[in-house]
Amino acid sequence: MASACTFHGIVGIQNATRYSLDPKKTFWKMEGFVLVSPDPEDGVGDLSASVFIFGGRNAPPEDGIYFVNARIVTTTVDENMSLELYCVDDMQQTDGARAIPTVIVVGKVSKGSSGLVDTRGFDVDIMQYGVMPQQLVRIRCFYPDDHPHLSKTPLPTAEKHVIVQGSISELYDNRCVISVHDITLGPLTAVVERHRHAEAVPPTKLKSFNWNGGKGKKSQRAVHGDSEVESEPARSKSKKRSMNLYKRWWVKK
Repeated sequence: MASACTFHGIVGIQNATRYSLDPKKTFWKMEGFVLVSPDPEDGVGDLSASVFIFGGRNAPPEDGIYFVNARIVTTTVDENMSLELYCVDDMQQTDGARAIPTVIVVGKVSKGSSGLVDTRGFDVDIMQYGVMPQQLVRIRCFYPDDHPHLSKTPLPTAEKHVIVQGSISELYDNRCVISVHDITLGPLTAVVERHRHAEAVPPTKLKSFNWNGGKGKKSQRAVHGDSEVESEPARSKSKKRSMNLYKRWWVKK
């Protein structure tokens, strides 16, 4: 079965710098911030991350708040763990009302997809619960010609497990057509699991990002996230909220 770990949501970014693995693989690397709570008053701060986007030769992204689709990678160096987000398509700024939704498809490639090789496409048929059990979802995926990551990616063969991230482009030939942004194929047989019982490391300290978009207003999160110790009012408020939730749960039982 294919496996993947992906992120789809809002991040704050700042300070883009060039990052290169070799002359053919260049990126923009940015300081990123991920919300861990929707309540700006709870004082928990924001999770820091390194955000990468392919194409370090283009103009750098501006500081701001974006919607991203990305692969998640975690790294540990000297007992310090970090989160890395590798964007699989363009970051979308959130200052407008338009943002293309992401579709995730998990299943096996249908038989008969060999006829779509010339168009770099394949079909996936999925049965899942809609308003009733076992409703059919007929999907057709295709690789865009101008996608920088997929120019050398092979098409999956029939019965191959895949995980696809993409966006809906149209309804055609009785199928929902998905433009692929990223794809994960079934695992290799040579995969070896290492460091299964790695030593525990302390949790990463949360930081703060100005989610007001630089409009001159100080973020509420910045007040609490820079402190090593949670403030007493925030701790009391969090504890009280937890007790209320527990009481409501207990009454329902």
